[in-house]
Amino acid sequence: MADSIVRSVVSDLLRRTIDLLIHEVNFLRGVADQVRTLQGKLLWVYAFLEDADAVRQKEGDNRLQDLLSKFRDIAYDAEDAIDIFILKVASVRNRGGFRGLVKRSAGIFNEIKLRHRVGEQIKAINSRISEIREMYPTYGVQNIAGTSTTNSQPRLSWRRTYAHEEEDVVGLDEDIEKLVAELTNKEGRTRVVSIVGIGGSGKTTLARKLYNHVDIKKHFNCHAWVTISQEWHARDLLINVITQTTSPSHQDRESIQKMSMEELVTKVHNILKEKIYLLVLDDVWENKAWNELRPAFPSANVGSKLIITTRIQNVALHVDPNCFVHKSRRLTDEEAWELLLQKVKGIIRDDRREEASRFHQLGKEMMKKCSGLPLAIVVLGGLLAPKTSLEEWGKLSRNIGLQLRKAGKEGAQQNGEVSKVLALSYDSLPYHLKPCFLYLGMFPEDSEIRVKPLIRMWISEGFISSSLLDREETLEQAGEEYLQELIQRSLIQVVEKDAIGRPKSCLMHDLLRDLCLEKAREESFLEVFSKSTIATATQGFVSKARRIAVHFGDDADSSKCFLLGLKNSCIRSLLCFGSKVKLSDSEWKIVCTNLPLLRVLHLQVDCVDLSGDRRLPKRIGNLCLLKYLFLAKGKDLEIPQSLANLHSLQTLDISSVFSWYPFGVGGLKNLRCLKKVEAGDWMARDLPHLRNLQKLGIKYIKTAEQVEAVLESPCIILDRLQSLHLFLSSRLEEYPSLEQLSHCQNLSKLYLNGKITEKLVQLQQQLPPNLTKLTLFRSKLREQDPMAALEKLPFLQFLRLGSFSYRGTLMTGSANGFPQLQHLEIEYLTELEEWSLEEGAMPHLKHLRIWECSKLRMIPEGLKFITTLQELKIQSMPRRFERRVRKVDSRRDGEATSNPHQGEGADYYKIRHIPILSII
Repeated sequence: MADSIVRSVVSDLLRRTIDLLIHEVNFLRGVADQVRTLQGKLLWVYAFLEDADAVRQKEGDNRLQDLLSKFRDIAYDAEDAIDIFILKVASVRNRGGFRGLVKRSAGIFNEIKLRHRVGEQIKAINSRISEIREMYPTYGVQNIAGTSTTNSQPRLSWRRTYAHEEEDVVGLDEDIEKLVAELTNKEGRTRVVSIVGIGGSGKTTLARKLYNHVDIKKHFNCHAWVTISQEWHARDLLINVITQTTSPSHQDRESIQKMSMEELVTKVHNILKEKIYLLVLDDVWENKAWNELRPAFPSANVGSKLIITTRIQNVALHVDPNCFVHKSRRLTDEEAWELLLQKVKGIIRDDRREEASRFHQLGKEMMKKCSGLPLAIVVLGGLLAPKTSLEEWGKLSRNIGLQLRKAGKEGAQQNGEVSKVLALSYDSLPYHLKPCFLYLGMFPEDSEIRVKPLIRMWISEGFISSSLLDREETLEQAGEEYLQELIQRSLIQVVEKDAIGRPKSCLMHDLLRDLCLEKAREESFLEVFSKSTIATATQGFVSKARRIAVHFGDDADSSKCFLLGLKNSCIRSLLCFGSKVKLSDSEWKIVCTNLPLLRVLHLQVDCVDLSGDRRLPKRIGNLCLLKYLFLAKGKDLEIPQSLANLHSLQTLDISSVFSWYPFGVGGLKNLRCLKKVEAGDWMARDLPHLRNLQKLGIKYIKTAEQVEAVLESPCIILDRLQSLHLFLSSRLEEYPSLEQLSHCQNLSKLYLNGKITEKLVQLQQQLPPNLTKLTLFRSKLREQDPMAALEKLPFLQFLRLGSFSYRGTLMTGSANGFPQLQHLEIEYLTELEEWSLEEGAMPHLKHLRIWECSKLRMIPEGLKFITTLQELKIQSMPRRFERRVRKVDSRRDGEATSNPHQGEGADYYKIRHIPILSII
């Protein structure tokens, strides 16, 4: 509905008009009164939207839609007027020196004209709002006086938890048992298992259950999962397989990216030919995809298997005419009800028997509208979960009925009822979540969306309001709650979690993405151009959408004549995706000149010019309103000094550059994230001005003074830093005292690369007290076992002792040590010979990785007491060590087996309770 988008815009406008009135008094001379009037009328609009929403939900009245559209146009015009004014103010401030002074003096008349023009625009907007107010009685809306609704804005209803490890599934036990047997049958000739069914029938869920099944993990010693989708790129898929099966280093990843298609095919084939592998190809739509990938997958490996999920059975048969075909089915009424109950558990209680009966009746009536499709049922469950009263359930039931009756009049298509249930899941979202949900449509189909960048984009767009925050809550934490609520409502799925269980990446189901794009186009919220639609876009086209996403695919020429045609100066977000696309100078000029109001610029393409110019254009400094800048490709890209003009910039993510030297970042006072920067003189000059930094990462630190510049910076002193990454160069032998870090209550993630000479007692006292994640490299701790100090950190959940972090021979773990640790990695501890753990140590450990500790004789006895362990990964260890932990020794190295008649390694009894053992 339009009101959710308008509310988001109005909420952000209210915040920015307040900022203008406080901070831009000089520039507002002559228009301040109009801005104050606009602020009052925006509060009034906000109140109207709440009342209109209540009227429509109660009566199902669609008469308001025209009125809401008018408000949307007004809100967009007001947003443009304010942003253009802010842009002009920023442009004036960026003029420096004598030359700039002359320009400013000569431009006084133009500034007066600007203020007059902005004042007239705002005055006209105020008049339009007043005219609409007179139309209230026509639409049956109460005549609201325009009081502030700040205190009535909804609080987040979900507590901060993270989605359960397993998806809710029903009716799959027999299917899983049968398919696991088929996949692990050594005598069977079936190489391909295909799961076929319509969209939303649970194909991917079933495949994921198989992929993560304990017996499957034990049987295969090599696993990879790739999603094909309708727009697939063979290079990216093969690189994905290599990454999952070899854990390449940063340098290896760079060389892999440079490989030709033939080289990638050969490399994948060589990796897999000695393995018993399981490969999942999810969401295959056409035969061509398999034809291009087939040469990479060895067919002679006895026991290796492929799982294919597809909506088209002929595609599965093309992969292998003799494949084992499993057809996903709709759930029975009993199974559907059980699945729904899993989503709404806690609402229907036996101690309220009369209410429970009515809850059951309403729930089953709504459940039947889902036609037995698991996706529709879990989405319905997400709709019902936050509604705890019979009245709310009854209202939702009536709304579903209205939607479906309307669909019947219009002629419902196949699965039309399911589509209406999914549509209602969007209509029922709280207003503050709707723009966040719609924004997900910007990303390519079936792509994994990284959570942290997504939340930063939401923040940059103004979707997360500070008025909804707890006093001590940050915008990032609120963004995590927004995401979690979408997960709880089953509108997005978690794909990957970090070491302590928080969502790291997510994706959206095809049917929900279709719904997302449909709603987004209705509201002129965004427009997506894919490989197929780019060709039809003509030069000079004008889109009403405020956000544009371009999915170039792997066609290096498809960008031509497209970006050059962008004429919409009101675009707030531009996201570009394409593995082979390089931006031309003309395209850079269009982006930096024709799109002045950009807040988000996300370029997952090669930012190097077609001519090979490795300099980011100076024009990037024109985007004075830019808050988020992501450059995914373009190694060794030169960063221009003009980037210092981006005073609004909050996130600067140059992920492809291993390290870069700043250009004078002191002016970027809103910057929250500064990573992968090379140490230098800029630190003493600029760090004192970066008071809002939350994440800081500096490489190649050469002097103790540079370390002290970090420790004495405002983000440390004011305790705003949440993540710190420091890397000493070879010129600096060791870290000076880190005592200042002990005062950082909010610092939860710490990465230290370089020698630490502090005694362990002092080290413990100098570390931040609330650390949850700690990584040490080249620390060269020798005198004492570091575990003695680190195990006392009460909140530590992730610990990585990296290369040469400890040079001693003995490592221990005390009872009750590491009370919250969930993930432990020890790697390249070249002198470590013995590791012991007392019973009661690491009581919550889930994941353990031991990598290249060549002198370690055996795993600790105490592992047998850690019943929470889910996975043990052993990598690049001596054969004698591997033999001690294997269940059998009869097969060739590199393979896994579960033959109970073979012997067990000497240490196997210590780990027999661990579900997943990986030896690489």
